[in-house]
Amino acid sequence: MKPISLGAAGAAMLLISAQADAGAGAGFASRELNPVLQAIYLPALVPMSDAAGWRIDHSLYITNTLNDEGKGGEELLIDAENYRYEFAFRNRRGNWLTQITLPLVANDSGFLDSTIEDWHDFFGLPNGRRDRFPQDNLAISYSRDGVALFSQTESSSGLGDISLAVGYQPPAATGFYFGVELPTGSAEDFSGNEAIDYALWIQRVFELDADTRTYGMLGVSFPGNGGQLEGLLVDRIWAAQFGIELGFADNLLATAQFDMHSRTIDGSRLDAFGNSMQVLLGLGFTNLWNAYRLDLLFTEDVVVGTAPDISFGLRLAHEF
Repeated sequence: MKPISLGAAGAAMLLISAQADAGAGAGFASRELNPVLQAIYLPALVPMSDAAGWRIDHSLYITNTLNDEGKGGEELLIDAENYRYEFAFRNRRGNWLTQITLPLVANDSGFLDSTIEDWHDFFGLPNGRRDRFPQDNLAISYSRDGVALFSQTESSSGLGDISLAVGYQPPAATGFYFGVELPTGSAEDFSGNEAIDYALWIQRVFELDADTRTYGMLGVSFPGNGGQLEGLLVDRIWAAQFGIELGFADNLLATAQFDMHSRTIDGSRLDAFGNSMQVLLGLGFTNLWNAYRLDLLFTEDVVVGTAPDISFGLRLAHEF
């Protein structure tokens, strides 16, 4: 069974078969951070408690990628460090939830190449072809049948695509969500696809006991036809997230989450554009001060080459 099929089946089982009472608020609204694909809007978890009110998240991700692939007339090189900051604010009123997310996106040569190589060596993970490329370099390119379709060698930054989502999720029940991503980013600075994307998804959280809960999300995205990848994207992309959250000390949580999505580029044979799976590991301080929560996390590609090599992140959240 393909990885995305296995992940989708697991998420679906979480959504329909658990026996425990449900809660809300677990998991991470993480997304594909491949610099070439980052402008695509994929459904993601909406972490929000069952209590009425507001929640504000500040999330920062630093992603380091070295991907050099060539198959069947396609050539892809991603040698970059990507920075993404997201400001998200959410509101629950009764059973209705709304969310607005404003991102800032930057691609740069970075500074983490040597650290990533040491990380992979320490854990016995493959380094790919990193020794063949200069450290802290920026080079992103994609060509098909000799035609250059995506190319970046200079640093860039800018406002990304702002997304809006609305959901209906009663306490202890499955939530149903609709989201749209607006063309506020720029294809010129690689921060957006200059098209409107839509997504639909369902999500659920299950309280297994006082210290343990699992959660899942299953959805589909309909990417707009624009930007650097105009005419190349598939019509729909399936996405799934599922994980477990464990409390093992006062105000301290550990999270393990899997993120998956189906193929993104029509007709591509490259791993980076095929079915993707990555794992996210997080450590959360749930009451750091004045009801603020701080999460520290990193992600690693489970199926090598289908997601960025590694991302480091933090999230500061506050409900009121």
